[in-house]
Amino acid sequence: MSQSLTSSFVAVSAEEHQLRQIVDNSSAVIYVKDLDGRLRLVNRAFERLFKVNSDRVIGRTDHDFFPKEMADVLRANDLRVAQLGHELEFEEQVPLGGSVRTYLSTKFPLFDSEGRVTAVCGISTDISSRKSLEEVLRFVALGVSAATGNEVFEAIARYMVRSLQADFAFVSRISDVGPHCLTTLALYYGGKLHSNATYELVGTPCAEVFGGSFHFIPRDLQQIYPSDSVFAKFGVDSYAGYPLFASDGRPLGLIAAGRCGPMSDRGRAESVLRIFSVRAAAEIERLEAEASYRAIFETSEDAIFVHDIETGALVDVNPKACRAYGYSYDEMLKLDMDAFSAGYSPYTGKEAAGHLARAAAGEVQRFEWHRRNRDGSLHWDEVLLKRVTIGGIDRILAITREITQRKEAEQALRASELQYRAITNTALDCFISMDEVGRVLAFNPAAEQCFGLSRAQVLGHPLLKLIIPPRFREAYERGFEHYLETGHGAFLGKRMEVVAQRSDGEEFLAELALTQVPGDEGPRFICYLRDITERQRAEEERARLEQQLRQAQRMEAIGHLTGGIAHDFNNLLTSMLGYTVMARELAEQQYDERLGKYLARVQRSAEKARDLIQQMLTFSRGSRGKPQEVALDRLLGDFIRLVESTLPATVELHTRLDHDLPSVLADPVQLEQVLMNLCINARDAMGSVGYLRVSLGQEHLETVCASCQQPINGAFVTLTVSDSGPGIEPALRTQIFEPFFSTKASGQGSGMGLSMVHGIVHEYGGHIHLDSPPGQGATFRILLPPHREGCVAASPAEESGLYRAPLRSSLSGRVAVVDDDDQVAEFMGELLEGWGLEPTIFCDAEQASQQLCAEPYGWDFVILDQSMPRLSGMQLARRLHASRSDLPIVIYTGFSDALVESEVQQQGVRALLTKPLDQQRLHRLLQASLGTPREGYKTETN
Repeated sequence: MSQSLTSSFVAVSAEEHQLRQIVDNSSAVIYVKDLDGRLRLVNRAFERLFKVNSDRVIGRTDHDFFPKEMADVLRANDLRVAQLGHELEFEEQVPLGGSVRTYLSTKFPLFDSEGRVTAVCGISTDISSRKSLEEVLRFVALGVSAATGNEVFEAIARYMVRSLQADFAFVSRISDVGPHCLTTLALYYGGKLHSNATYELVGTPCAEVFGGSFHFIPRDLQQIYPSDSVFAKFGVDSYAGYPLFASDGRPLGLIAAGRCGPMSDRGRAESVLRIFSVRAAAEIERLEAEASYRAIFETSEDAIFVHDIETGALVDVNPKACRAYGYSYDEMLKLDMDAFSAGYSPYTGKEAAGHLARAAAGEVQRFEWHRRNRDGSLHWDEVLLKRVTIGGIDRILAITREITQRKEAEQALRASELQYRAITNTALDCFISMDEVGRVLAFNPAAEQCFGLSRAQVLGHPLLKLIIPPRFREAYERGFEHYLETGHGAFLGKRMEVVAQRSDGEEFLAELALTQVPGDEGPRFICYLRDITERQRAEEERARLEQQLRQAQRMEAIGHLTGGIAHDFNNLLTSMLGYTVMARELAEQQYDERLGKYLARVQRSAEKARDLIQQMLTFSRGSRGKPQEVALDRLLGDFIRLVESTLPATVELHTRLDHDLPSVLADPVQLEQVLMNLCINARDAMGSVGYLRVSLGQEHLETVCASCQQPINGAFVTLTVSDSGPGIEPALRTQIFEPFFSTKASGQGSGMGLSMVHGIVHEYGGHIHLDSPPGQGATFRILLPPHREGCVAASPAEESGLYRAPLRSSLSGRVAVVDDDDQVAEFMGELLEGWGLEPTIFCDAEQASQQLCAEPYGWDFVILDQSMPRLSGMQLARRLHASRSDLPIVIYTGFSDALVESEVQQQGVRALLTKPLDQQRLHRLLQASLGTPREGYKTETN
């Protein structure tokens, strides 16, 4: 222990002695300096470090031992501690043994009894080795860690040389040739990088390191490994190598450094190589992973995209993506997301940027994308976006798989499902499906409407209990169970008629078709059910209409027959009436009143026959009537006697006809038909036994028409027909006026009676009122609007003209009469001769055509029958007008619906007359064309 102590430390107590022993035996360098920087105390570690005795340093300053720059730093640190008055820690460097050492110095002030700082004490520890390792770590952190790819290995080799002050360093890995060879990843020598090379392990110090442990050769490397030509080439004499292992323990390669001279610090070399080995092994593993990733990337059948995490721009794409999208690799990297978008929301570049942004934030994105290829075609992709680290750089990885076929299949399936749903929902038939135990799975709107049950009410419930009547249910259930057991059933695959039941218990006939389809959870049964109630009604209605059609065809045949009969009958009546008039004229000249009376009755009967023929035509062909002003009391008073003759003796007819009633505008023949039809219906309703009442009056009514259902309000002339039959049921009252509707037995009625009454009455602005209390008969009121209030019309007999004595005519001229009926032609000849004319009769139309056309100006007037064989009256008239356009021509006919007088007159014919002939009108026509009769001449009308 040094005996050079200052006067202030002379008196040493036992406690101070112990403290001194602690200081001297410490491994740390301990020293005390006064405020002037002179050393006042040093311990043995100080003496050993600087290899001096304490007496040679006590009283001296740092400037006496160290360079000025270093001494200034030491002095500044001491002064700072003294000024601040508390402990501080410094890293201080001092030269020692030809090198600069680094010490960690803890310095604190020493105080006297009054609290004044009197000295600074320092305790220093050598941290040079630690600082060297820290420098290596700094190299790794600042240099190696910042490098990427192959730059990492180059940086490791460079910093190994710098850290170990080596001349040679390299990083190697297993060669592709095999594990017996290594390939350098970086080779640094002579201050620069050299080309990598592959070398064999055998005979080299690397063989001891690869797959093994740290190996250190301080000198004489070439003597130890004489066959190592690589190290011999570079003149390497010392070697330090450290193995590289993968995270799973596989040997990857090694790192090594060497000097051309000896290498002494084994521990430092091992520490440095250990540090760099971690980074080198990690990078080799990363390269292997990247190589695997790249192989997967290049060969993947999914399109893979790598996006920049900041901008979303493409930085890499695999070949599959290029092929799928139709672009080259370079073209792909230049495109933005709009180029890969369908172009409509939500498949635009804006939506794609949103997906990328969410993926960049760490949210994995899975979605379907509609993309557009280079050729403009649209495709569907399934996309996965995920934030990943590739090559130490954060990226967004996008993996896409085309699902166009799947989407099309899904869309087709969806469309099929929508179509199926639309068909089932809009189907007019019931569509019901059920599972293997008969529970309802589907129930369409038509079924809901048919059965009166909602879909929610039936789903999951047994179908048979819902729609089958109880009396049939057990049989259906047994049949269903039999099918499930045997696979055979009476209903499956067939169309059958069954009895079904609605929710309110109403039973109805239905058509059922049942089929089975396979399902994931067992067989499914599809029921198509149709309510055929309406169809039954339609079939019944069709049968009824067919009957009506047959009836109509029969009526049409009757109409044709009636028309033919009417033509021939009117020809007969023409002669009968004509000769009767002529006979009456002769009787008058002979003053035979009795004969004149008899002939008048013959004339009236013939006129009735004429009216009956007209009624037959109206009934059979629907001919429109000829309205005229009619006094109903006079018309019907005469006709009721004819009606009475058609009734059996068991029907009592009572009449009450008011007189002085307003006239009506109607066809008298059709009004007689109305009365006849009502009376015949009443007779049949009573079964030809009972009371029949016919009355005529005037009433003011406010009611509803029984046939047209229109409101009625006003004054009418009423024709009332009442019977004592059973009456008409309310349900039938709207049907009895329909054509062909009849409650009579088949073959006993045409069903046209009331239909014709309805048509005739409404044609003249009238209505029908029906009153039929149950069991009290039926009363029909025919309501006709009055034509002239208070005006009494003439009777038909008066209008047709009673017999008045005729006078001879002063007519003259040549008249041609063409008629194929000999009797009519003969009568016409005699009639015209009696009027002073010169008639020429033709019974052959073709012969008449030849003669008349040969001398068109030789005739003053021509009368033509319409219905003649080979040549009709109108055809002959056209021929004659072609020869002489001003020739007066009149056509008359016994029956022809095809001719209308106005149309005939437009073709140049003067008039269209009907048989039996209206002699008065014919005379006026002749008079207008041929001359003026002498005063007092009168004509007769029939």
